Amino acid sequence: MIGSSIISDFLGSERLAVGLIILGLFALLVILVGFNSAKTVFLSSLAAMVPIALAAMGEIINERGGLFNIGIEGIMLVATFSSVFFTELAGSWLIGLLAGMITGAFIALIFGLMSTYGTGNQLVAGVGINLFAAGFVAYYMLIAWNNPGFHMVNPNTLRVPKLRIYHANVTYFVIVALVVTFAAWFVIHYTKFGLHLRAAGRDPFVTDVSGIDVYRLRTVAATIGGALAGLAGAYISLDWLGMTTTDLIQGRGFIAIACVVFSGLDPILALEVAYFFGLIRGISIWLQSVPWASEFMSQGGSYFFLTLPYLSVIGILIAFPQREKISGEIGKSYKRE
Repeated sequence: MIGSSIISDFLGSERLAVGLIILGLFALLVILVGFNSAKTVFLSSLAAMVPIALAAMGEIINERGGLFNIGIEGIMLVATFSSVFFTELAGSWLIGLLAGMITGAFIALIFGLMSTYGTGNQLVAGVGINLFAAGFVAYYMLIAWNNPGFHMVNPNTLRVPKLRIYHANVTYFVIVALVVTFAAWFVIHYTKFGLHLRAAGRDPFVTDVSGIDVYRLRTVAATIGGALAGLAGAYISLDWLGMTTTDLIQGRGFIAIACVVFSGLDPILALEVAYFFGLIRGISIWLQSVPWASEFMSQGGSYFFLTLPYLSVIGILIAFPQREKISGEIGKSYKRE
């Protein structure tokens, strides 16, 4: 009975509907361009989905507890640098991934302490993280590699290996993103920690007087969220793109926040929107290589195609309301009387 209840909850009607829309879009793509081209777009979409999904899961956990961290963009950026630096230093991509997660967790821990015990302004703190990240990465890339803007993982063998499926290279992080999504959904809805987390996000005062330490709970949630954002940044550098640059994230942290807002803090819906973004990105990349678009490309059309994923996310935020009313306490600092 419990297992069937969990499965029924997991396969909610709204999630199923959004999933069918995505499947329909992909089926249309197969019909229009053929299976091989559609397969290329599909694999590209999965790779693009992963960092957004991981960062979104972390922010959902964070916001469920009542904090709002717009600084995940900066956390991801710093993690791209630290993961590459420690990978090359230790000669192991595993060390690099761990370094990225620790980087994200540490920055988010500071954010959590400032926002809870320090009752600081969360929006200002998040913007501060983003500004700090831009300067930090540019400066330390110059110190580490004598290049302020760009560095490839060297040697290339230090990148995360791929999973070979049907003559195609697929990142293991697709599995990681799916597991993290299911784990986040399960923990939030079916564990004691998740119950306390939701209570702290809904009514921190009642939660506090019930004997639950809201400050500590929110700080832990922020740290977990930062670790996942750090992992997302490490994935971009060590797996997907194999580099670190001063502008590598390109708004993916903000897209993750958009996924969170659209989903109403639902991990499954957030994952679906992350894949939708990845699918539109995959289509936009493919469009740049088709013969009939060559003339348009020569006139700067590539810039237009690159905006399509971001426009698509804005479009779905406008077209669809939130699936769940988000608590008005999110983003407000709680002060114990």
